[in-house]
Amino acid sequence: MRTKIVFMFLALLVVLVSGCMEQKKEIVIDKPGNISNYEFEIFQNESSNQTLANTTTYYLLQNDTKVQVVNMVVNTSKLEIYPPDILDGGSEKSPIQNFVQLVNPANETTANPQTFEELSSKNGTSAINCTLTQEVTQGMKVINLEFKEPVTGFVAYTLETSGDQSFAFVKPDSEFIRVVLPEGYVTGNRVFGIARPEPSSVTYDEKGRQTLLWISSKMGDREETIQVKYYTQSAPLLFSTAIIALLFGVGLVLLHYARSKKKLEAVRGILDLEKEYERKQRKRK
Repeated sequence: MRTKIVFMFLALLVVLVSGCMEQKKEIVIDKPGNISNYEFEIFQNESSNQTLANTTTYYLLQNDTKVQVVNMVVNTSKLEIYPPDILDGGSEKSPIQNFVQLVNPANETTANPQTFEELSSKNGTSAINCTLTQEVTQGMKVINLEFKEPVTGFVAYTLETSGDQSFAFVKPDSEFIRVVLPEGYVTGNRVFGIARPEPSSVTYDEKGRQTLLWISSKMGDREETIQVKYYTQSAPLLFSTAIIALLFGVGLVLLHYARSKKKLEAVRGILDLEKEYERKQRKRK
């Protein structure tokens, strides 16, 4: 009996340990991604004296099943990528698509706007070796992008999303985190959707797209997840119009009911008078 209990305990221990161990697999990129699919914007935050820093920008698309991510990396050798699908149970599909790197070795590069401008105008991806591995620890998926040496430049890729106009992701290891909404979409209305936590600033770019900015150093330790619920710019107006039309319809129904009630009461009054007249006539007889 004792041997059986010990065996069951060891088996349970093995299951628990194996569940906590990292499941690692390498992601193979068959061919370089298409550079023209991405926007390589050189972001400089005004509050930091135009200093370039690690920045992650999420471009949400009209096709809301995908999101394009562009990282500005400064003297960085590793990026941790958290696909949005880790928040809704995971996916068996390829976790990262259309991978593009426009980087130079950090020790040979000056991190200034001119350098990033030159990199963004390149026609081909950089020939710098990197490895992509996917790890799953306690049900959370993370993709590790590692370079053999620190690099400076752009790293871009495409991720799958849930596609329900609600984008949630784990805060990346960047000082600046930006979300660019599709053209014609906004957030901020508590009825239709807001961003949590509240962004540091909300602006509009040259294309009229609403852009949200978070500054990592100003966020609380508990704010590890960012969620943005967005909606079409016309949604509040259409909703208000529908409410007004509904109230107008209700008003018409109530008015019709009131008029019908008055007519019925008038008819009832006439019938009551006729009955009273007939009763008096019978008494006279």
